[in-house]
Amino acid sequence: MVNEIAVCVDNFGEVTEDKKAKSIKVFEKRGTEWRVIRELAFKFYCIKDSEESYLEVLNIVQDLGKCRVFVAKKFSDLVHATLDKMGLSLWKMDGNPIYFLEYILEQEKEEKKVSKFIKHSDISDNGQFIISLGNGECGRYILNLKNLQKDNIGITSKQALRPVLNKKIFNELIIVCSHIPNWLEEDLTKLNLNFQFSKIGKNDYVVVINNYGGY
Repeated sequence: MVNEIAVCVDNFGEVTEDKKAKSIKVFEKRGTEWRVIRELAFKFYCIKDSEESYLEVLNIVQDLGKCRVFVAKKFSDLVHATLDKMGLSLWKMDGNPIYFLEYILEQEKEEKKVSKFIKHSDISDNGQFIISLGNGECGRYILNLKNLQKDNIGITSKQALRPVLNKKIFNELIIVCSHIPNWLEEDLTKLNLNFQFSKIGKNDYVVVINNYGGY
């Protein structure tokens, strides 16, 4: 169960970019409260050599221990790739951690349920590209981009996803893909959609997109 979340923070305790972070605060939920249980020095912002940066990321992951959720306002390519490869769940957030820790915790719990559903259902073999969760009444859907592109050779991720995203006719959309399309983050930001990228297998990624405006 997720109960520890690591956050890159600045001198004011606000979440910041990994390159600008002064430290990493590891929060733990005890009862109904979140508390800082340890604070780690963060040196990525002052290291220019890529090999040194890589080693520093590995040291940080080791120091995080059982904490597998990592939050920053923005990730550099090297940090993101290294943490993702090591199986951490990465979140991009803004503001004071106290306002988003509970949200991340609940979404992590929900994602574990979804990942279990994906692995133990026939979503990869039944030919369906969009599956409704809860009979569509809650506005939650899974879109299997891997299957869609496999059965429709030549269709691009933009052609498949942009019509769905632009219409925003969902409360939550979960995309299963073999890699994260490089255009997706920019589009989601422009559409004011909240999102999370997670790796659930060797060549399997899940993108969870939330549309708080409803449909």
